[in-house]
Amino acid sequence: MNKDKLISEVYELKKDFAFKQEEVQALYLEVKQQRNLAEKYELENKHLKQQIKQLEEEQEDLLNYPW
Repeated sequence: MNKDKLISEVYELKKDFAFKQEEVQALYLEVKQQRNLAEKYELENKHLKQQIKQLEEEQEDLLNYPW
């Protein structure tokens, strides 16, 4: 291989590497966003379960209340 061909190949490899690096960074940000959403939904789910439990207790109290 001659020098120009090697230089061209190195340049292409650098371009490919930069592109892959951008892809990895974008995927990292996407995963981070998905984790944040998952945490948000887990917290909301916990809150809703607490509300359900409280409503069930209130229902039980109302059903046991002597009219």
